Amino acid sequence: MKHNSKLSRVFVILMALSMVFMLTACSEATSNFLKYGWDYEANGIQYEPGFEYTYEYAAPAPGGYSAGASAYSGSSAYASSDYDTAGDYDTDTYAYGDLDPNAKVSDILGGKTGKPAGAAAPAAAANKTSYTAAEALELYKSAANKVKSNAKSATRTSETIKTISGSIPSLYSTFGFKEGTNTEKVVASGSSQLREKFPVEGKNYTCNLSASDIKSATVSNNGSSKVVTIVVKDDNPGTYSNSSKCVSTISIPIGTWTCKGVTLRGTIDANGRLTSLYYKMPTYVTQGSDAFAFSLEQNWSVAY
Repeated sequence: MKHNSKLSRVFVILMALSMVFMLTACSEATSNFLKYGWDYEANGIQYEPGFEYTYEYAAPAPGGYSAGASAYSGSSAYASSDYDTAGDYDTDTYAYGDLDPNAKVSDILGGKTGKPAGAAAPAAAANKTSYTAAEALELYKSAANKVKSNAKSATRTSETIKTISGSIPSLYSTFGFKEGTNTEKVVASGSSQLREKFPVEGKNYTCNLSASDIKSATVSNNGSSKVVTIVVKDDNPGTYSNSSKCVSTISIPIGTWTCKGVTLRGTIDANGRLTSLYYKMPTYVTQGSDAFAFSLEQNWSVAY
């Protein structure tokens, strides 16, 4: 009994010493953590210094992200409950138009999410105030190319021919081609007449220009409407290489005809419809040793 009692005492002493060492180690670890901070390791995962992985819920602002949401900077404006068990963004909770509904938590925090393919831009096109030349051209084409299929009618309100240099030979008057202004209205009603009379005559489109065909394109505001002004590159000599894509060119089988600096000015309403079109077509003609130049201008109004 005495022998067993001694062993018990030794065992108790050893246990007590172990407890002291464990408490000392814990105390030292706690002391080190408080003194030196987190060593960026947890559950065997080593994080980069400065990483803070927290979720803080912020109430969403009307019609968009929550008021505190921004690019990831140490915290997120989305609560962990906003994600389903697969780690995907919970579209049943929020349905922000700018957030990919299949975005992962890591992608959202890493700033890698974006709009789903084909998603509409956050700001309506009607509110756009700055355009590149290519964007201005596409704005005009989108509106102009709907005229022949969507408009009820289009009316040419005037046509003017002005001499730029030289004089128009009398020979051309036999084709009804002479200097001056013609205010006799030309009306095109219905898709068939619009195709045959509205620029470009005989084509299903009104503008088939590409960005490489133009010198410039700009957009200005006119109340609720936008005015697009386009200057086309000069045609290749003796051709209508560029101008034929956007205006009704002249077909007179005498001389060599080339257009330089064709200018379009289209007014587009708040519904994206072309409501008026003005164009100027400076044309240069050579016939043997003779040469002259003139500008043909037309004004059109479109009704829907």
